[in-house]
Amino acid sequence: MTSRRERIRTATYREIKEAALSQIGEAGASSLSLRGVARAIGMSPAGLYRYYDGRDDLLTDLIADAYNDLADAVETAIGSTGGSPRDRFSAGMWAYRRWALADPNRFLLIFGTPIPGYTAPEGGPTVEANRRMGRAFFLVGVEAWSAGQMPVGLPDRPPTEGEAALAAEIDPDLPPALIPVMLGSWAHFHGLVTLEVLGQLQWLYGDGCDRFFEGETGRLLDDLGLTG
Repeated sequence: MTSRRERIRTATYREIKEAALSQIGEAGASSLSLRGVARAIGMSPAGLYRYYDGRDDLLTDLIADAYNDLADAVETAIGSTGGSPRDRFSAGMWAYRRWALADPNRFLLIFGTPIPGYTAPEGGPTVEANRRMGRAFFLVGVEAWSAGQMPVGLPDRPPTEGEAALAAEIDPDLPPALIPVMLGSWAHFHGLVTLEVLGQLQWLYGDGCDRFFEGETGRLLDDLGLTG
């Protein structure tokens, strides 16, 4: 059982973050002001500093929350989908798109224009939360590759230091050359989702982008050699 004080503190954190997200949705992340957030929830600026050290501390919390929520959506979709790696990879992509369209402000908070003056803490919560989302897709790729179900051509060049380190972190037997293949796949469907969130496809697909997304992600899975 949590104490009344802990419940109040948890509720206040939630109220602060909701007010901050509302402010970001109206005027962009660069406009976020602790004084404005405090005013919105009826708290003194000094009181708000009992919860956050400053604007960057609050931004870090919001960004980590968004990455974790997106990772939850992707992991749940992949983990609850039976069948082939292709089916699970597809389920993850559709979950990624649904989350972005349902919460575009938070999607753009983590993938939009860099926030002036803000730098995520090195090795901090935003980094780990971001890796959770990527790892969900990479692990499907590892499974498919290990089972011979992803006969995609690999880059004919030595891996970079970063590619080798990430491959070893995911699975010691994973070829580092598979990293840019998987990263490129994510960039493909992420780009489609970003265009849709920004309304850049509205002129052509005013009735919705479902069929376009289905066709493009199917082509992507074909290019990876993932069979059903």
